[in-house]
Amino acid sequence: MQIEYLADHPLLVPQLARLHFEQWGYLRPDESLELRTRRLEACCGRGGIPSVVVALEDGALLGSAMLIANDMDTRSDLTPWLAGVYVLAAHRGQGYGSALARRVEEEAWALGVPRLHLYTPEAEGFYARLGWSLDERCRYLGQEVAVMSKQCRPARGSTRPTL
Repeated sequence: MQIEYLADHPLLVPQLARLHFEQWGYLRPDESLELRTRRLEACCGRGGIPSVVVALEDGALLGSAMLIANDMDTRSDLTPWLAGVYVLAAHRGQGYGSALARRVEEEAWALGVPRLHLYTPEAEGFYARLGWSLDERCRYLGQEVAVMSKQCRPARGSTRPTL
């Protein structure tokens, strides 16, 4: 498995947008697949905010994770955010989601970000196992969600890279 920038694989954008739309479209029922695709394209930076990384195996998409400035319009005081952590169903439970989240954490650390944030309606346990702390529970987009955060730290043995 390799983790690379989505910007280096633009042909995967429509597929990933569709997967994100199918997974989280219920949170934004007024959003079309076309709008989701445009928003994903706008996040395709490299080594900055925003950026999207994808897990690939022999060029096939396995999953994604995003580093974005804000993911909750009700919490604009918190920035930046880990978002869009997604692994195709057939590949879940194999560590890809953890690897993608850690990659975004490392990207944030390399940018000098002291703390990352996320919200999740359903994966609080997954993020807690990765060292994320619960900051609050609230209602957002019609769902009960956990807002979590994590201090950015380097991977073991790494130094702050220049991206």
